[in-house]
Amino acid sequence: MFGGKGGVGKTTSACSTAIWLANSGLKTLIVSSDPAHSTSDSFEQELGSEPTKINGYENLWGIELDPENRIESILPKFSGAMSGGVSGPLQSMMGLQFSDISEQIEPMETSNLILPGLDEAIAFDHLLEYVENPHYDCILFDTAPTGHTLRFLALPEILEGSIDRLIKIYRMAGGIKAMLFGRKEEEAIRNELEKFQKRVLHVRRVLEDKEITGFTLVTIPEKMAVNETSRAAETLNKFGINVNGIIVNRITPELDHPFLISRRNVELKHISQLKEKMPEYPTIEIPLENSDIHGKNKLEKIGIMIHGPIKKFSEDVPVIELKGKINQSIRRGIIIQKNGEEITSIEFFLPASNKEELSLRSENGILFVGVNGKETSIEIDIDVENVRAEFVDDILILTIANK
Repeated sequence: MFGGKGGVGKTTSACSTAIWLANSGLKTLIVSSDPAHSTSDSFEQELGSEPTKINGYENLWGIELDPENRIESILPKFSGAMSGGVSGPLQSMMGLQFSDISEQIEPMETSNLILPGLDEAIAFDHLLEYVENPHYDCILFDTAPTGHTLRFLALPEILEGSIDRLIKIYRMAGGIKAMLFGRKEEEAIRNELEKFQKRVLHVRRVLEDKEITGFTLVTIPEKMAVNETSRAAETLNKFGINVNGIIVNRITPELDHPFLISRRNVELKHISQLKEKMPEYPTIEIPLENSDIHGKNKLEKIGIMIHGPIKKFSEDVPVIELKGKINQSIRRGIIIQKNGEEITSIEFFLPASNKEELSLRSENGILFVGVNGKETSIEIDIDVENVRAEFVDDILILTIANK
């Protein structure tokens, strides 16, 4: 995860790292929840709300989340209840005039009843779909500015106290329409919200697992940005989130000009204060370039500044330890073992999952692995009838029986 104050270079840092990982042989997805959606600008390619292959890279995909458009799909039963009309025997009983009145009632949209932090929750819920998808070895999350990201971390507790309140608001605000819904519809809405809450809790488990998640703070050498970085690190630590390093962007180069010398000296003072406040975190210093950073060549250059020379990781190595200024452990999403051409076993990494949340089925040569009711399709032609499945330490192991 990459986070920090707005405008400090989070997207550049995330995109550069994504390219470095992809060039190293890891299937990488970069996800942006920043409303500015500058990820498309960085790659000079339009990204959408579903994974898009980044031009020129075999192992790199990108996605830009749109929380507003996700609300309807996250809470479909809630939305359906809000916009459902009056029909059937009830309409016949109440007559044509009531039908005319009901058509004049403005439909309630789900987005009109926003819980505190719901936009962040929806972004993270969408992110979880890909965390649960073993196609990717590494997911980079380019977050919205710091305050939005930190607000999300308290969301499960907020949701717990808000589910009943939200249903009450819906019943009151719906007026005549709400009066027509009975216990069945209310129960459907409650179930939908509770499922949503479970997914949010799963995200929290992923974030709090130091073996899975690293949070890289990005800043610039200015007083306000450095202070915000320090506060963000404290808050992340309180929530148990692993901060794995700090990137200081746009440092004035060492040039022989009175103004630039003065400016650089001020910046170096702020960097020194940052290191004194947070000596436990490795700090990477990136100089100010003479032009904007976008396009693959410039991003590749920044990636090497952050992580060093590109390394090629073997496909049969399940766990990769990135050792540099920023350390991170990465487990490949899928490991397939073969005897000749025949598959003998498959391992799927499903981080922070619970066994009771998993499902497995096959259909027409496609394997479906489900977590929390959401399935990922994998084109591996095996029949689950001939498979022994076990779940150990976040890894679903499928052993193929001899035919």
